[in-house]
Amino acid sequence: MPILYVGHTVSAERRPHMDIGTAPSRVQGIPDRLREAPLAALRRILTDDVVLQACRKHDYEWRERLFGPVVTVFHYLGQAIQREVSFAATWQELWTPVAADFPEIAGDSPDRSALTHARARFPRAVMHTLAEWACRDAAPAGATWKGHRLRALDGTTLSMPDRKELAKHFGRHRTKHGLTRYPLARLVTLLDLGNCTLVGHEFGPYTKGEPTYAKNLVALLKPGDLVLVDRGLTGSPTLARIRARGATFLGRKNARLKVEDVRIVRYLGHNDWIVELPVSRSAREEDPTLPENVQVRLFQATWRAPTGEKIAEWFVTSLTDPEVYARRKLANLYYERWRIETSYQEFKQVFHGDVLRSKTVDNVYKELDAHVLAYQMVRRLIAAAGAAHGVKPSEISLLNAARWTVSFSARMASATPTRLPEMYRSLLAHIAASRVDVRPGRLEPRAVRRERKHYPYLRQRRSNWRASRLAEGA
Repeated sequence: MPILYVGHTVSAERRPHMDIGTAPSRVQGIPDRLREAPLAALRRILTDDVVLQACRKHDYEWRERLFGPVVTVFHYLGQAIQREVSFAATWQELWTPVAADFPEIAGDSPDRSALTHARARFPRAVMHTLAEWACRDAAPAGATWKGHRLRALDGTTLSMPDRKELAKHFGRHRTKHGLTRYPLARLVTLLDLGNCTLVGHEFGPYTKGEPTYAKNLVALLKPGDLVLVDRGLTGSPTLARIRARGATFLGRKNARLKVEDVRIVRYLGHNDWIVELPVSRSAREEDPTLPENVQVRLFQATWRAPTGEKIAEWFVTSLTDPEVYARRKLANLYYERWRIETSYQEFKQVFHGDVLRSKTVDNVYKELDAHVLAYQMVRRLIAAAGAAHGVKPSEISLLNAARWTVSFSARMASATPTRLPEMYRSLLAHIAASRVDVRPGRLEPRAVRRERKHYPYLRQRRSNWRASRLAEGA
C-alpha cells in the first residue's frame, strides 16, 4: 500500500526500515511518520519528490536513515516559520507528532546531534536549487500597470554571529567609528509586486556592492516588465542592462547624478527631459556588452507628504511619452515600490532572517536559502487563498498566514487522508480572512520610545569574558 502524503504518494519501496531501541516492530513506521508530519500544510506545494529530485540533480547520495533529506529540509523550514527560532524548539515540534503516535517509545527520542550532523552533510547546492525552484515556480504575476508587469529591485543587509570565518568571507561595514561588531551579508531581490513573491534573489559578501548582485537578477527580466528600482541601483550600467532585456524601469535619481551636468537630448516640458547618461569606462571594461551611454527620461515631480511638507524628487525612467506617462502618475506609481521594503521587514521579522544563526559559511548560505524557501511557500499559500476567495495577495497578512500554516499543520499531521482536502480548503479560507490593516498616510519616526536595559555593551566575545572571569576566580 502506498503512503499518502498531502499532495502525492510515495511507493512503499522507498520506506526505510529501522528500529529505535528495543521497541516493538510497529515503530518501524517512525521514519515514515517523521517524514510525513512536519508542516503538513505545505506538502501540496513542496512534495518529497521535489526535494529528492534536487538531491539527484547534484548527485547527492544518502542512506535511508531517520533524518533523510526530506526531514532535514523541513526542519530548516520549521526553524524559519516557527516563532521560536531555537534548534531545540524546532526539533521538539518535529518530533511531537511521532511521540504522540508512538507512546511505546516515550522518553526514547533520538539524539538531536544526529539531526545536527544531517544538516551539516546536506549539500549547500541542493538547498539553493530548492530556493531557486521556489522562485521560478512561484505564483503567476499579479499587478499590472498600463499593461506592464510590476517588479521591484532592491537590496538589504543581514547579520550573523561574530566568527572569524564569517567575518573573513562576508566582511564588515566600515563606519566613521570603525568596523561593525558583526559580519554582514547582502541580499538583493527581484520582487513581483502583485503577489509579493520573489522572482529571484542573490546573496553574498557585504564587500560586493548591490549593483554586482543585481546583474544576475536583471537577467531574469522579460519584455513587458516594469521595474521600480531603488535609487542605489539607478546607475547607468544597471539601467542599460534593464533596457537590453526589453524591460522598462522607473526610479529616483541616483545621488551621484548631477542634474546640472546632464546632456539634454530633447525637452518634454519644464524639468522634464530626455537625457543621455554616460556609462563609465571601468563598467564597460568589466562588461563589454554595455553601451557608451544610455538615454533616459529625467523629470522632477512635486507633491505633499501626509505631514503637509512639499516634496520635490527627480526620477529616471525609460517611459518617455509624457502624454501616456504623466509625471505625477509615475511619481505615485514609484511608491508602490514600498512593498519590497515591507517584504524585507517580513523576511527579517516573521521569518527571522535579520540575524542568521549559523556559524560556518556553508551553513549560512543554506540557512538563507531555507528562509527564502519558507517565505515563498507561505506566499504560495497566500496566492492560492487570494485566488480562491477573490482577495489580492498584497492585502493578506503574511504573519497570520504563517501562524495558520503552523497551526493547521499540527492538525493535518494527525488527520485521516479523507479529511485533508477539507482542512486545506479551510486553511485557505482562514488565510484569506487575515487582512492587512490599511492605514493611509501613516508616518512613524525611526526612533525607539522604550529605554533599553541598564546594562553596558559586551565588547568582547562571551567566551573571552567567561575565561577572564574564571581566571580571576582562580
